[in-house]
Amino acid sequence: MPNLNTGILSAVPIYLPPLQAQQEIAQTLDALDDRIALLRETNTSLEAIAQALFKSWFVDFDPVLARQQGLAPEGMIDATAALFPDGFEESELGVVPKGWRVGKLEDLLLLQRGFDLPAADRIPGNYPIIAASGPSGSHSVPMVKGPGVVTGRSGVLGKVFLELDDFWPLNTTLWVKEFRAAEACYAYELLKTLDFMAFNAGSAVPTLNRNHVHGLPYLLPASECVAAYEAIALPLHQRVRHNLRQAQTLATLRDTLLPRLISGQLRLPEAEAILEEVA
Repeated sequence: MPNLNTGILSAVPIYLPPLQAQQEIAQTLDALDDRIALLRETNTSLEAIAQALFKSWFVDFDPVLARQQGLAPEGMIDATAALFPDGFEESELGVVPKGWRVGKLEDLLLLQRGFDLPAADRIPGNYPIIAASGPSGSHSVPMVKGPGVVTGRSGVLGKVFLELDDFWPLNTTLWVKEFRAAEACYAYELLKTLDFMAFNAGSAVPTLNRNHVHGLPYLLPASECVAAYEAIALPLHQRVRHNLRQAQTLATLRDTLLPRLISGQLRLPEAEAILEEVA
């Protein structure tokens, strides 16, 4: 039986930097942790802005409400405000912006099953592999050109992912094969509003049949309004991706520097020079 106790651990020799050196190392690496935390907090805010804007424009219809009252929509330039109707009308979905049609989800986007890729056939590369639960490694070739939107088909339902680069969606997913009246960021926010578990067609393993959601009744906004949203939301998500990559780089650097600093293989001035170069 494998066995480990405090006596064994206590006898392990270690490198112990002087207390002042330990404090200086911690202070330097704490700055890295603070930077990583700030990038992640910024991403949370950017994603919240994109989601809030989608809700304001296409769920609460704030620009239409403002124009109906003869007001300028808050925070919106005149050219964008003019794209929205100035009133409402009755529809089978209730009261909706005047002139916007009611159709089906498949009028907005078309979902398609992902592609098989056994683990033995995967060659690490530049293209992310997207599983039902999210990113799952990389591959040397993509199957879908970005930007794209992916959600779970089997095993995990309810998660939705926006992928800006070319990617490989696994066969446990559904990906948007065709953006019809929707665009990538709009489709991403739209699919996040769906309760996919309500369409679970599996027993032991949660499974989503795309035909069950394609027929859902949905409002079809004016294409100009969708394009205006995309022009704002896409740069936000591009910034999120940039920040995420930067945070990953800093985390890798931190994890590389720490053992070398503790062991004395790397001196603090050298580490600070590396950090300055990365910054």
